[in-house]
Amino acid sequence: MTTTDLVAPTARLLLPAGAPVEEWHVARGRGVGGSDVAAILGMDTHGGAMRVWLEKTGQARPQRDPRLERAARRGNRLEGLVAEFFAEDSGLTVLDSPGTLQHVDHPHWIANPDRLTVAPDNETRDELGVLECKSRTWRSARVEGWHGDEAPDGPSLQAHWYLTVSGYRHAYVAGLVDDDLIWWRLERDDELCGLLADAVDRFWHDHVVAGLPPKPDGTAATTELLARLWDAREEATVEVDPVETLLLKQRRRELKEQLADLGDQLTTVENEMRANAGDAEIATVGARTAYTWRQNGQFAAARFREAEPDLAAAYTHLVPAVDTGRLAADHPEIYRKYRARVLRVPSEG
Repeated sequence: MTTTDLVAPTARLLLPAGAPVEEWHVARGRGVGGSDVAAILGMDTHGGAMRVWLEKTGQARPQRDPRLERAARRGNRLEGLVAEFFAEDSGLTVLDSPGTLQHVDHPHWIANPDRLTVAPDNETRDELGVLECKSRTWRSARVEGWHGDEAPDGPSLQAHWYLTVSGYRHAYVAGLVDDDLIWWRLERDDELCGLLADAVDRFWHDHVVAGLPPKPDGTAATTELLARLWDAREEATVEVDPVETLLLKQRRRELKEQLADLGDQLTTVENEMRANAGDAEIATVGARTAYTWRQNGQFAAARFREAEPDLAAAYTHLVPAVDTGRLAADHPEIYRKYRARVLRVPSEG
């Protein structure tokens, strides 16, 4: 029996594994997949609901990010190794992914599980599970919480979405963090699956089907997306709703005041910590490090050049740099194309 013969309790096979990438992109556009769910919920650092909406409605501009492309290639190539290590560590049989699954009653629910799992003595293979394979550097693993008692939120949500679509009862999240394999077993949480289904349905019907963009969220990815979404028409104006604009500006002003106050409070707390450390680089409580205040921050080049001019001259070298002033004068349209868009609100009062 191959994975293409396997039948999920609540899903059909929309596209078999190994299909041409063009067909995969078409299938992916027909619904919401696991990597989309975290973005819709505002939990994906690489993009929010706005990005997903643009992709599903065919409006996304092709954008190349070499760093993300390199990370994706790394993940794809290591996926098989993660699955192999997981099989050795868990004792389970790991099966290849059947391909793209589609829920039988909700065709806009789709899933592309990395692998499936089954106990080696289960000859009928009637108790399959989902395996989500990830690879992380120690830095990204620390940020995402890969060393806790529970699976990180992003991969956990993705795995639960696959359970929502497929009807399977359990999943595994496995991650290769540098050279260490870390994995968790997740039992299906029907309440969580229901919440994910409701969020996806609202997004699909209220935005994709209706053609109405979702409200922008506060992620850095959405900020960058909005900055790249349109080519600004020089000096063009647009009439906006006066009431909504008044409320937005008032809320913005309140938040900036809160940020300023919180910034002052944060600086006060950190200065107290610096004063307590004095000339020591490491502050301890008992045998454990409480915090550090090391002299390893940004190098003060201007102060160094002023205090040590001869030494600074010996260690100064020219580096290639774009002459932006000349570029702006000779090619103003091209120069403007690569300038960031900046939001400024005139002061009131």
